[in-house]
Amino acid sequence: MLRNALFLALRSISWYRGRSITIILCLATTLWLPMTVRMLVREFQNEIVLRAESTPLIVGIRGSRIDLVLHGLYFQSAAPESVTMEESDYIRDTEFAAAIPLHIRFRTQELQRTQGAPIVGTTLEYFDFRRLKIATGDSLTRLGDCVLGARFAEQSGLKPGDRLLSAPQNAFNLAGDYPLNMKVVGVLGASWSPDDDAVFVDIRTAWIIEGIGHGHQSLSSDAQDQLLKSDSSGPLKANASVLPYTEITDENESSFHFHGDESEFPVTEIIAVPQNRQSQTLLLGRYASGRRNTAICAKPGKVVDELLAMVFRIEQLFRISAILSGIVTGVLLGLVIFLSVRLRAPEMKTIERIGSARGTTALLVSTEVCILLATAFCLSLVTALVTNELAGDSLRQYLF
Repeated sequence: MLRNALFLALRSISWYRGRSITIILCLATTLWLPMTVRMLVREFQNEIVLRAESTPLIVGIRGSRIDLVLHGLYFQSAAPESVTMEESDYIRDTEFAAAIPLHIRFRTQELQRTQGAPIVGTTLEYFDFRRLKIATGDSLTRLGDCVLGARFAEQSGLKPGDRLLSAPQNAFNLAGDYPLNMKVVGVLGASWSPDDDAVFVDIRTAWIIEGIGHGHQSLSSDAQDQLLKSDSSGPLKANASVLPYTEITDENESSFHFHGDESEFPVTEIIAVPQNRQSQTLLLGRYASGRRNTAICAKPGKVVDELLAMVFRIEQLFRISAILSGIVTGVLLGLVIFLSVRLRAPEMKTIERIGSARGTTALLVSTEVCILLATAFCLSLVTALVTNELAGDSLRQYLF
């Protein structure tokens, strides 16, 4: 009996294909929204929680803990005000934790096929902490070198030996963040994290971009003839040989130096890696009491939990709207089925006259509705999976 009802239901759906397709699309759209929102939220939660839990503590300037943590984790939000290397020295002096300074204030210039990437100035300890391995080329060995994240290297097409320019924050500040022509020396292996979208340099290279460190070019008589030109009627003028950017080479590397005390040089945040839970508690206590007017020490896991609480409140709104939409769609579906049964009344009477039981009509309609619901559910599930795959990176970039 059920086999016959299934056959007749499929033939009915095929005959009334316009109505059937309309119902399936309406049901699929209603189911697609909550499915997609739930998948994206779960994906977002897993990604942000995993990276936050792997980062014990972040130290930075007093202010928004969320901005500080998200900038240190994802490199995408607005850079906070700087603290100094003295803060990093203080963390090391406590012997409670290792300190990994980060300077994340600049980006690379846009290329033809990709946007500029954040320039992360740090130390080699960061690569060990994040378990980042060099896939191609070498690691950072001197000033002006840079290592590319796997995804940025793939999108930009850059490889070891190529050159990459930093983007100045202020084109009129010629004495400050003058563009640096960096040499690509390596490409990191894929880590499926924000590190794949970044460009890493030694923290001293980041200070050179900011204008704290600089070099000098020797102006011998031959060099003056090459770089400067003059005539009897006017002052000295730079010719086209004067580069519109800074470049560190084998010849001038030894001339680069820094003015001032390194402990006063800026960093945007510091990752503190405690030796154990007790050391973490003691360090948090130090910043909660003795240094609370200087900087803050935030636990990324706790901050991310607060952020996710806000995200889940937004998800509740989507759930309520999805429920209301489902109710409206269900009412419309019931109306369509009711009108369909009224229009097919002669057909149903013919079925009864040839000997079918009275419950056959209800079985046919129920089977047809189940087929439409199953088809709509499968379509919405496939669409939600595709949307999650395509929109996952866009969601993270939009949020951070």
